[in-house]
Amino acid sequence: MKERNERICDLRFTIDATIEYRAAFPRRRMKTRRRVLWVAPLVVLLAGLAWLLLPPPDPLFHGIPESDWIKNIVYNGSEEQTKQWRDFGPEGVRVLTRALDRADRRSRWERAYVRAYQRIAPRLPGFLAGRLPAVTSDSTYSTRMCLVDLLSRLGNEAKSATPAMIHALNDRMGGVRMIAISFFTWGEDENARLNLMPEKEKKKLLPEFVRLARDLESGVRNNAAIALRYYPEQHEVVVPVLTNALHDTYQPARLLAAVALNRVAPDRVVEAGVVPVAIEILRNPDGQIAYQAAQLLGEMKAEPALAVPALIEALENTNTLVAATAAQALVKFKESADTIISALEKAAQRKNSVSGYAKGALKQLESKAPENQGVKK
Repeated sequence: MKERNERICDLRFTIDATIEYRAAFPRRRMKTRRRVLWVAPLVVLLAGLAWLLLPPPDPLFHGIPESDWIKNIVYNGSEEQTKQWRDFGPEGVRVLTRALDRADRRSRWERAYVRAYQRIAPRLPGFLAGRLPAVTSDSTYSTRMCLVDLLSRLGNEAKSATPAMIHALNDRMGGVRMIAISFFTWGEDENARLNLMPEKEKKKLLPEFVRLARDLESGVRNNAAIALRYYPEQHEVVVPVLTNALHDTYQPARLLAAVALNRVAPDRVVEAGVVPVAIEILRNPDGQIAYQAAQLLGEMKAEPALAVPALIEALENTNTLVAATAAQALVKFKESADTIISALEKAAQRKNSVSGYAKGALKQLESKAPENQGVKK
């Protein structure tokens, strides 16, 4: 009996010890995990502090430290500034690209440092936390804006900066993303970088511009619509994106989406409802936006039953730019010449520059009159 009781005691001890060990293991694991969660931000904090405090290399460029060149760059600067850097050639582009990379990396380290500081500082002794430098989360924003703007202005001469500018399309600041798109569309003509890129590289960028067309920043959406003009070969992807952008809450973005749709798929503008959108924008009090809508209606030459009355109404606009552009657009709708001529004759009586544009439009319509003889109305 004694031996039996001893075996039972031994068994209970073994079971109790096992239960105690298994219960202790999760607690030990939780402590280890908390230690890791505490140490990781500390490592980031110290690494970020070292990065922020150690001076970066500052090589000379034309006898002057590169950092001094970068500090003197002005956003949206003069033609003289652009010419100076254009004259520097490929080496100048490399200086700008290096500076953009440094500014981007510093911005990312600053954000990491601030996040780590916010987690670690409350746990440190007051005297120690107070000695840590306070760093803003993005001290290089203006620098990145200046660099991206200048590289965009250099156009195709800054071709080697393309990878850096693709990276800038993902910058956390909307202003940088907006100007980075301009690098690919600068000039907005056939010489734009996007139009000259190899087809394979250009296609790789399409998802970026589709994403940016839905950006929270209106300026980014504007420029993304301009970029999408250069993808007529991808119209099946682009048309739905631009059609959706026609309903943007920001009217300039709607206008640029309408223009892009007419470039990418002119046969789809009626289906997409571009004409009613352009007519609505034509009535905008801001003449700098409204005149572009008149211009677009003339380029599309679509749905004359809607477009012609709207353009005739715009002939009476007090903004001479809008009225003059409407006169020029009406010339494109020759099938409605009878209605248009009487409206242009009235506009020709105005006592401003619109009169000259209306008279010029009348001459163009009258010169085409013989071609329309015998045509059934």
